Amino acid sequence: MNNVLSISAAMFIALSLVACGSDAQDSDKAQDKAQNSEAGAAADKAQSKMANESPAQQGQSSDSQASTSMNDDSSASGDEKAMAMDEDKPEAAIAVLHGTQGNDDAMATIRFTAEGDGLAYTTTASGLAPGKHGYHIHLYGDCSAADGTSAGTHFNLEGSSLNPPADIDHITGDLGDLDVGEDGTANTKGMIAGASLTGPKAVIGRGIIIHAKANDPSQPPIGAAGSRQACGVIGIANPESDGDAASGRSDGSM
Repeated sequence: MNNVLSISAAMFIALSLVACGSDAQDSDKAQDKAQNSEAGAAADKAQSKMANESPAQQGQSSDSQASTSMNDDSSASGDEKAMAMDEDKPEAAIAVLHGTQGNDDAMATIRFTAEGDGLAYTTTASGLAPGKHGYHIHLYGDCSAADGTSAGTHFNLEGSSLNPPADIDHITGDLGDLDVGEDGTANTKGMIAGASLTGPKAVIGRGIIIHAKANDPSQPPIGAAGSRQACGVIGIANPESDGDAASGRSDGSM
């Protein structure tokens, strides 16, 4: 009798476990069905919304996404252009002068930097005859003529260079006089009010001439400083270089 009861109890427990497993499987299936139903409803809702939108509205949505992408690309491109412009902006200018015909030993280096409302400059020259030599910024950055005349007339910061007023009372483009010692060298500093590295009165691209004599203040706007002994063109300077101004060197070495 006890054995029969034990077998019956075991069979009851087994049947209970099978029933529980079946219930759990049914519950999982019900949850999966509900989730699939919700996903399907969301997809149907999205499709229904697109179907109800006019072609213009659909186009606006597409354009908005494309515009966002283009704006991101434009912002990155704008940053790159700004960086490039900063790199290209001149921070200093330099002119390396060489002797004209018959003045083979003459050379000079002149460096310009922005300061206040003008440009500060430093000049180092060598190979010149002792005494004073007027030197000026000239209209054209052209030293192709053997005597330097291709650099044209003086560069006038206050008006026309080619047709200055008849009553002008100063020497145009004037950098002063170089006071050359017995060893043929000169070093000086100065300031040019109203000049700039960029803009309407930029000096970059202009020429510089060293003359044979000192300026004559009574002879504006040219200064009657005599023949042209050295000529150079003002270019954009490497901001990390001092231009080797101490020696006036320009041999193209790296």
